[in-house]
Amino acid sequence: MFIQRLINQGNAPLAEQVMRFTSARHKLLLENIANASTPGYRNKDLDINGFQQMLRDRVQHRRDAAPGTVGFGDIRPSEFEPNGGLMFHDENNRSMEQLVTDGAKNALMHNLVVELLRKQFDSLKSALRERIT
Repeated sequence: MFIQRLINQGNAPLAEQVMRFTSARHKLLLENIANASTPGYRNKDLDINGFQQMLRDRVQHRRDAAPGTVGFGDIRPSEFEPNGGLMFHDENNRSMEQLVTDGAKNALMHNLVVELLRKQFDSLKSALRERIT
């Protein structure tokens, strides 16, 4: 109980939601790449700005609320069809360069959050062992 409350009051739940977002976005980006030559396929993406705004609002709400009463588990990003890019004769709006770039940025964000969580859990583990690293 104590450890769960300790973890949930920090940034771990926020980082967990970012990891879920980047994972879901990576699946969509890979689906877009896999369907690049499918006639009529429309690219899909997740709204990064909307997701970040939901996180900001929730963090602000958590600051004003009692400890442990506000969580991040119900935040869900919205999916949309990007309008940018050229429309090809087969009505596909693919841009392989953009998809690969978005995938690389998304992977970097995911790896950053994983590393931040790892560092946070390592600090907790060393504090529980009563050792200074």
